[in-house]
Amino acid sequence: MDIDFATDLTRGFEITLGTNPSGVTGNRALLNRFEITLLTKRRQFLLGGDPVADTFGGDAQKFINRPQVLTDTQSISASLATAVEQTVQSILADQDGSIPDTEKLVSAEIVSLDIIGDVVTASIRVFPVQVQSYDDLLLNLPIVKG
Repeated sequence: MDIDFATDLTRGFEITLGTNPSGVTGNRALLNRFEITLLTKRRQFLLGGDPVADTFGGDAQKFINRPQVLTDTQSISASLATAVEQTVQSILADQDGSIPDTEKLVSAEIVSLDIIGDVVTASIRVFPVQVQSYDDLLLNLPIVKG
């Protein structure tokens, strides 16, 4: 079960626990899982002397947190698109039949990149198999350039 948390960008970057301390389900759980997976770093391990790749995660920091990327809006957009695609592929590979349709991912897309000073805020829309409400499932991700 996922914890009910929300990202608040009105006073800087803040993550707060919601009013449901026992957890969330459905579309909100999918959105939480998408955000965590997007920010999860892919890793490589040695197993018996052989390299083994853990392909779970979006590796967003690897693509975006580079000086040559952060100086150009198009580079940020392209890097973020790569991380979103890896996140989608990672979640799709990890989904099984026991997950409710409201928590299953179909796809995701970048809606916008807003630049205010040294902060870029990316809005990403997440599409579940089954929608619980007419509200868009949007993830607002801050990217600090400076």
